[in-house]
Amino acid sequence: MTHSMVRRGSGLAGLVLVAALAVAAPAHAQTSDDTGIGLKGIGVRLGLTDPEDASSALMYGVHVDAGTFVRNVHILPSVEFWSVGNDVGIYNADYSDLAVKVDVNLDFPLQDQRLVPYLGGGIGFHRLKFETNAPGEFDNTDTKLGLSLQGGMRNDFTPNLALFGELGYSFVEDANQLRLLGGLTYKFIY
Repeated sequence: MTHSMVRRGSGLAGLVLVAALAVAAPAHAQTSDDTGIGLKGIGVRLGLTDPEDASSALMYGVHVDAGTFVRNVHILPSVEFWSVGNDVGIYNADYSDLAVKVDVNLDFPLQDQRLVPYLGGGIGFHRLKFETNAPGEFDNTDTKLGLSLQGGMRNDFTPNLALFGELGYSFVEDANQLRLLGGLTYKFIY
């Protein structure tokens, strides 16, 4: 088992733990006003990313629904991770990104529909890491600021649970990324 497989497995175990905690969280009585900042929900995300100068990779992460500061404008902090590895004989190279972001999404609710299209954008820090054991090459870790744009569709199919699909693009110096992802959000109703 390679070092990168162990890291991916531990990250996946962490996501499963977060999902289990979200399902076990207590639900409270719903209020009539859905605006306000606070912990409104927690969720997981999974998808594909196509980073610049690297092959496509599996991306996974977690997010928090931090509420709305005005009607239909959601704040969504998130943590996302992807890693690409390449093994040639005894040599290997791993390229990864750990992103801590805050996105703001504008919902466009449809009358009498559970499907809600949205557009958004955000800012985040990307910890880009390159590791290799190839001779003449050096490991490199760099933290860069990134901007992202995204659009998607959310299905609030129960009061507590929403599924979403999203297409996004992150502008990061030397590491721009196209993302296609989906996930679910468990909403705390109180």
